[in-house]
Amino acid sequence: MKDKKNIFLKLFFSIRKFLIYAKVWMQRSMSWVAILNSGMILFLLLSKLQDYGYGIYITAWFFPIFIVTLLLMIFFGYLEDKAGFHREETREVGKRNPYFEDIIRRLDKIEKEIKEIRTLKKK
Repeated sequence: MKDKKNIFLKLFFSIRKFLIYAKVWMQRSMSWVAILNSGMILFLLLSKLQDYGYGIYITAWFFPIFIVTLLLMIFFGYLEDKAGFHREETREVGKRNPYFEDIIRRLDKIEKEIKEIRTLKKK
């Protein structure tokens, strides 16, 4: 009975590990999907403008406008990074991470003990 339980636990942990890795890989690919999605939205916008009678040739203007859009996205991402938004967002997300909370709590405890030791040495 105990062997069956161990087998089921090992199976559960291996499936869980695979699912977590798959989720991480999907999250990593979402930024690429967002870029492709912006291209599709741009294509739809250009086709609607063409439907309303504007003389836009999608085959001629899609790639130059898409490249300019990508460059603008890169520029705004650069500005956001330089303005410190990413750093602050990462800090806030890190505060909610239970592992970081534990590390910070333990570091505070170590710093407190070091201060106590220094004050004892001074006396």
